[in-house]
Amino acid sequence: MKAFHTLETQRTLIRRFAPEDEAHFIALLGDRRITSTLAFDEETTTERGSKHLMQLTISLYETENPLLAFAIDEKASQQFIGACGYNSLNEEEAELFYALITDWWGQGIATEIVAELARYAFEHLPFTTLKAFITPDNEGSKRVAEKNGFENAGLVKNPNFSELVYLYQKTR
Repeated sequence: MKAFHTLETQRTLIRRFAPEDEAHFIALLGDRRITSTLAFDEETTTERGSKHLMQLTISLYETENPLLAFAIDEKASQQFIGACGYNSLNEEEAELFYALITDWWGQGIATEIVAELARYAFEHLPFTTLKAFITPDNEGSKRVAEKNGFENAGLVKNPNFSELVYLYQKTR
């Protein structure tokens, strides 16, 4: 499976990470308002952990098993506004994820991103099911999933979270 170079939505460009994204990525993962709803361990949210994750992601793009994580830029300004991608769960299922800088919350950007990631996955990747694990208090992400046709399968245990999370899924 190969990582794409770029995808485009109406207002964003989804692209591979580049070394110049480092400071923005560190700031993104260092913001507890963002990472409190994500499945990152404490080390990954540190400066050292964020740098390591980004460098690893970049180094694996051209391999047979890339980390399918990407930067999100606002198209008009070319400003870094977040990250997104897929976490392969098995040959047929992947977790879809995204994180936006808080200034960009509530503007429909995440809905655009999820729509394009789902379209690409079902047309070009082997995944037949996409899953989103959403913390109970993350109402915005629940709405994003529902707007994109993901069905709420209820609360589930996920070892990456300390609490039960909602599983939203969409099948090709």
